[in-house]
Amino acid sequence: MSTRAAAPARACAALGLCALALLAAGCAQLPPKTVVKEVRVEVPVQVPVVAPTDNAARVVLNANDRLRQLSPLELAQEVAPRDDGTLAPGNAVQLALALMVSHNNGETFRAQTLLDQVLRDTRPEANDWRPVAQFLADRVAEQRRMETELDKTRQARDDLQRRLDEANRKIEALKAIERSLGGPRSALDKP
Repeated sequence: MSTRAAAPARACAALGLCALALLAAGCAQLPPKTVVKEVRVEVPVQVPVVAPTDNAARVVLNANDRLRQLSPLELAQEVAPRDDGTLAPGNAVQLALALMVSHNNGETFRAQTLLDQVLRDTRPEANDWRPVAQFLADRVAEQRRMETELDKTRQARDDLQRRLDEANRKIEALKAIERSLGGPRSALDKP
């Protein structure tokens, strides 16, 4: 055979080998099928339990947000005098909070009384409000202490201002006496 005739025969043989390889690959074993089965597994999930004291704290926080948005007139209506002794513990704590926010004279004392009432209450529903009432009672005590210190500071300032005014009056009286005597002018009177 000539080299020219051998080339198509080789190409044909190579093509046949490729076809045979593809045919053999097609007959190869397929990978096993993956079977998906549904399996139920019970997984314990812990649901957070809201303690009654947590709920009481949330109520107080919401009440605080509401009270901060009230106008002074609305706040005055909120803290209007009523029969505080018959209030439920939750209502007493919320009223005490309103009294603390109002900053009117004597309101911190009324708030302290309400909170003490909740702390001494023996009813079961008062148990949920005691931690919040204790926290607020501590805040009221601190607020009352600060108000007392502020009153002392104001009184000292007023006393100092009174003494300063009195000293200025005495100086002016001495100047008037000096001018009436016609003596030499002091350095303070010179223009």
